[in-house]
Amino acid sequence: MSDTGRRIAMAVSVLALAAGGGLWLSRVPIATRVIDKELAARGVPARYHIADLGLGRQRLTDVVIGDPAHPDLVADWIETQTDLTLAGPKLIAVRAGQVRVAARLRDGKLSLGVIDRLLPASSGGPMTLPVLDVDVGDARIALDTPYGAAALRLSGRGRLNDGFRGRLAADAPRLTLAGCRIGALHADMALRVTATSPRIAGPARAAAIACDGAAAQAVAGDLDLGLSPRFDRWFGRTQVTAARVETVAATLRNVNLATRFRGDAARTTGIGTVMVDGVQTAAVTSGATDWHGQWRLTNGRATLAGRLVAQHVALSAAGRRRIATLGDSAAGLPVAPLLAGAAQDAARASRDLQLAAELALSTGDRTLLTVERAAVTAATGAHATLDDGAVTIGHPAGVQLAGRVTLGGGGLPDATIRLAQAAPGAAVSGTAQVAPYARDGAALTLTPVRFATGGQGPTRIATDATLSGPLAGGRVERLRIPIAAAWDRRGQLTVNRDCTPIGFERLAISSLMLDGGALRLCPTGAALVEVSRSGIKGGARLGATRLDGTLGGSAFRLDTGGATLALADRGFVLTDVATTIGTTRIAATRLAGQITGGGAQGTFAGGGGQIGTVPLLMSAGEGNWRFDGRRLVLDGALRVADTAATPRLQPMAARDIAFVLDGGTIRATGQLVEPTTGTPVARLAIDHRLSSGSGAAVLRVPGITFTKGFQPELLTRLTFGVIADVSGTMRGEGQIRWTPQRVDSTGLFSTDAMNLAAAFGPVTGLAGTIRFTDLLGLVSAPDQVATVTSINPGIAVTDGRIVYRLLPDLKVQVQTARWPFAGGTLTLDPTTLDFGSDAARRMTFRVDGMDAGKFLQQFDFSNLNATGTFDGVLPMIFDEQGGRIADGRLTAREGGGSIAYLGELTEKDLGVWGNLAFQSLRSLTYRSLDVQMNGPLAGEMVTGVSFTGIKQGTGAKSNFLLRRLTRLPIRFNITIRAPFRGLIDSAASFYDPQRLVKRNLQALVDEQNRKTGVQPPASENVP
Repeated sequence: MSDTGRRIAMAVSVLALAAGGGLWLSRVPIATRVIDKELAARGVPARYHIADLGLGRQRLTDVVIGDPAHPDLVADWIETQTDLTLAGPKLIAVRAGQVRVAARLRDGKLSLGVIDRLLPASSGGPMTLPVLDVDVGDARIALDTPYGAAALRLSGRGRLNDGFRGRLAADAPRLTLAGCRIGALHADMALRVTATSPRIAGPARAAAIACDGAAAQAVAGDLDLGLSPRFDRWFGRTQVTAARVETVAATLRNVNLATRFRGDAARTTGIGTVMVDGVQTAAVTSGATDWHGQWRLTNGRATLAGRLVAQHVALSAAGRRRIATLGDSAAGLPVAPLLAGAAQDAARASRDLQLAAELALSTGDRTLLTVERAAVTAATGAHATLDDGAVTIGHPAGVQLAGRVTLGGGGLPDATIRLAQAAPGAAVSGTAQVAPYARDGAALTLTPVRFATGGQGPTRIATDATLSGPLAGGRVERLRIPIAAAWDRRGQLTVNRDCTPIGFERLAISSLMLDGGALRLCPTGAALVEVSRSGIKGGARLGATRLDGTLGGSAFRLDTGGATLALADRGFVLTDVATTIGTTRIAATRLAGQITGGGAQGTFAGGGGQIGTVPLLMSAGEGNWRFDGRRLVLDGALRVADTAATPRLQPMAARDIAFVLDGGTIRATGQLVEPTTGTPVARLAIDHRLSSGSGAAVLRVPGITFTKGFQPELLTRLTFGVIADVSGTMRGEGQIRWTPQRVDSTGLFSTDAMNLAAAFGPVTGLAGTIRFTDLLGLVSAPDQVATVTSINPGIAVTDGRIVYRLLPDLKVQVQTARWPFAGGTLTLDPTTLDFGSDAARRMTFRVDGMDAGKFLQQFDFSNLNATGTFDGVLPMIFDEQGGRIADGRLTAREGGGSIAYLGELTEKDLGVWGNLAFQSLRSLTYRSLDVQMNGPLAGEMVTGVSFTGIKQGTGAKSNFLLRRLTRLPIRFNITIRAPFRGLIDSAASFYDPQRLVKRNLQALVDEQNRKTGVQPPASENVP
């Protein structure tokens, strides 16, 4: 080579070296531009420093990828190692210091934010681990998921496909996943990869896991899981414990589940053990419960088989009580002691049971459970076993039953049941041999019980039962009932769908003894008896029936138009019931009740009857009744009426009735009430002896107060038209005694101050005591005395005394009646008043020595003064038209009397002529005066007044005209037509000169001027 060539080559070499050196020195800026360009192309914001950039090794520091405010990755340093191959650079190792990653799980996909833009797309092939050396000192991932936040921590080193060793820790304070809430989850797993096969092992724990209807506390697990290189096969073991697991139905204590397994996506098998220290549900509790067996999962179907043993199984207290009270549904029935005894024994047995059974369970299109070699043994000795067959549950065709079931021990009846069924859903047949069962006074014998099913139809059961035992407080002997029952697939048992003849030898209830007989019972619904999961129901209907016997030593007969019995509530209804007990009759249109443990109770309506020969008829009764096995008690209300052809007393309502039939004695109490006003009238107490037909009743009247709204005619028709407007209180007591031959009654009643209105006028202050010798006949002893403060037929008479006697047939004999009257006396002549017929009742009153002045003082005429003494007689007649005076007469005694006006008058009052007349006539004297009265007390009374010998009295002024008048023999005849009580106003007008002058003076003067005589044959009628 020439020198020139050498110089050129040297120059090129130097330039090349200079250029290469320049490139090496500028590699970092170049790499930075390349990386920045690539990041920008992918839209990834990032910050970093290239700390070292060599052949096959790259080191970045202070790496921040993503939004600087919320970066997706932060690392203090990341170092990668690459190898150049024919295919290009290949990543062979990654090392990092402290790495923080923000990850999100959305729609089942993991996102690393903008880092996702730097990751290669999935190839779609099976999952395998890459050939890559990894060394991570501390990588922490903040994972945000829809289920809650989790913090992951990863460290480890080695080749990922073989030899990697590391740890993965996870913490989640609160997760909600698939309806479950997981609290304080922590896991610490060891990661290991050997020959491309990963393995994960380590513990995990959670403070609590709560799912819909279930919750577990202090959950801990230990997992050892190995995977194939392609992650398509697995094997391992796991153990999970929980201190407490609660579900809607049960609470489990110290649950321990352990299993070993091996399989793939198509099939996984294993063996396992489940042990629970205790199980508690609302219905059942148990002690140690274990299951040991095998299991298999194949294409989503599970199969397990093993043996279940449960120790110290016990029904809850409520469940035991329910079993113990199963016999209560038959309380009062003959079978009750048997059911109650068996129920009590079953309840005792259910306190401590051991269950053991071979179970096989398979799922898929259908879930089948097969139970074999099952045994239930109680501490009491009761037992139930299934052998020589199996029970299969879950087949679409139905349950398959086969084998032998043995029951008994512990006081329960012994029975052996043999079952035969060719296939699920096929007919089942069998026979049950039940040993005779007796306890607590009841006995049951069954002929061999035969049963069979008709394919999908119900199971038919047939037997004959003979039963003896208590019935509603009594006892039935050898009750014979044929039984034809059906048990359908819903678990409902029906007994006797058709009418059934039954018979009995003897029936005794308390002191009632019924002779044997035969009855025909027909179902009220589908069957006489229906038993289902909800309880016992059904009912019987009985047609018209008559039963004879004795009650308390007296002949007894019961007739009923029909009866029904409902088993659900042990209720019954009898219609048109009529009983005869000796001479006592008791009936009801409807008697409803319910059989209880010791007897029965219920209601009655349309009750009535008659106790012995008491003349009181009971009707319209309604209320409650109860029978305790010895006593029949009725309480309620009814109507009491007089049995007389013409009732003396109005019907009364009887309330708070308490009727007791105890043995051979009837006792009854109650309150008699007037029905239209609800006014209490009397307390009634009755005592009757069935054997003799005799008894007594006491009627106590603490005080009946009559008011405007409550009058005596509401109690008796006898007072209607006789008295009214009664006001006051009556009290007393009556006694009634009876035998089959006669009825006697007495009583004593009194009043202190009774006011009333009679046909002859108002009466006030009526008082006295009456002693009845025949209360029901209203007959009294003689010489009964009543006092009266006043009687006012228009003229008040006060302080009267009446001696009387009540006679049979509603007659009143007045022996004497006397009143002080205006200085004299008013006396009623002895008479007998008949209130039992429409005949007129006559009373004659006599007036003796009535002082006119005192008479006027009764009416408070302060301006009038009169003298004179009167005698007379006032005959009165009372009939259906009312009261009237017939030919009553009052006559002034010899010597006459006077009338004077004591008031003042001025000319301004009457004028000159009126004043002159008034001053002249203000005082008059008369020689004779006679008053005659005829007419009704409540209508127009015709009163004739005649007086003669009129002269001016003291204080009257005289003149020429008056002196001439007084010389004439004047006689006044006045006829007054007015209501009787309006006569007082007429008398005031007559005696008051002011009124007299105003009404008559001018007419008298005019008449005098025309005629020579002053006195006409009769004066004008004065209204």
